[in-house]
Amino acid sequence: MLSDIESFSVPATAVARARRAPLVSVIVPAFNCEKYIGDALASLASQTVSDIEIIVVDDGSTDDTAIVADEFASRDSRIRVIRREVASGKPACARNDGLRVARGEYIALLDADDIATPDRLASSISAMRKTGARFAFADFRKMYQDTGVAEENDVLESANFLERAAQYLTHKGGNVYLCDRSFPAFLLTYIAVNTPTIVFRRDLLDNEATWFDESIVCFEDVDLWFRLAELTQFVFINETHALNRRHSASLTASNPLPTKVDGIAVRKDHLKRLRSALTRDEIKAARKTIADLLWDVSYTNWCGGRLAKARAGFLDSWLTMPSRRSAIGYFKAFIRRDVAVTIVETADIVKHPRVEWVARETGYGPLA
Repeated sequence: MLSDIESFSVPATAVARARRAPLVSVIVPAFNCEKYIGDALASLASQTVSDIEIIVVDDGSTDDTAIVADEFASRDSRIRVIRREVASGKPACARNDGLRVARGEYIALLDADDIATPDRLASSISAMRKTGARFAFADFRKMYQDTGVAEENDVLESANFLERAAQYLTHKGGNVYLCDRSFPAFLLTYIAVNTPTIVFRRDLLDNEATWFDESIVCFEDVDLWFRLAELTQFVFINETHALNRRHSASLTASNPLPTKVDGIAVRKDHLKRLRSALTRDEIKAARKTIADLLWDVSYTNWCGGRLAKARAGFLDSWLTMPSRRSAIGYFKAFIRRDVAVTIVETADIVKHPRVEWVARETGYGPLA
């Protein structure tokens, strides 16, 4: 917070460069992040690329987020703060506000509760210039609020990204991998592009109609990445470019169900858009991913007593990719979970061989 400012220093060349168009514009949407925004801004001010502008868009915060940002801006002319008087509740709105005033040749994003590694911008720009790609992304690590300690392993590395996406990647030397034009097919099954790591050329968004979709609460960033993938190849840098803070006040953590619902809608929309360019196996893999997500949301609704929504979701899951567990879920969702548990316990059928088989095969036993 404010204590971060005491040791804050500005590169000697920064003041002069701030008067002309910078190489990179970094947009930092912020809402009630007074505890974390100091770390985010300090990490950007310490980039090995100093020719940048940092645009903080305060989305109607009710805490001291704007005050902390203003303190940093008073010491570094590369930082400017834009305020929304009323919170939009949608990151897309704040990000678009930043895009409207961004002057850089490249655009980068960093949420106010995340931290960029020092070489993030330099490494991304170098990879784009080397390959001709206009969009770069990299690996990242999770960092937890309670301890402030990051995990030892990168997220994509732990998920075996390079192996899983091998057919879509061409190694260009070092840590640089160029994604081919069919890479969106892989994104439908695994969202490998994490927003705090991305950098892209500003000319990809010359048309404001292609900016973040403000009708989407969550996954508005992923929606844009799918659309940009139709305009340019992506390049992946196999390095840690960000620490992604996980805490209960974040939008995704505080709204897990809407986040999943938006994620399903975005995948469905882009599967429809991309379908003609996908192979049969790619379509099948995408449909299975969507069906699994629909099942997860439906199960949550069933546990919460929202039976009609649960039945509709289980049915949608089955229609997307037929499975035993979706069919079982649909019929179970005609009664509340607590009633189902009581019936099962009363009837003492939990140990019935058929019930055990269902639980083993579907992961959806009567007491699940």
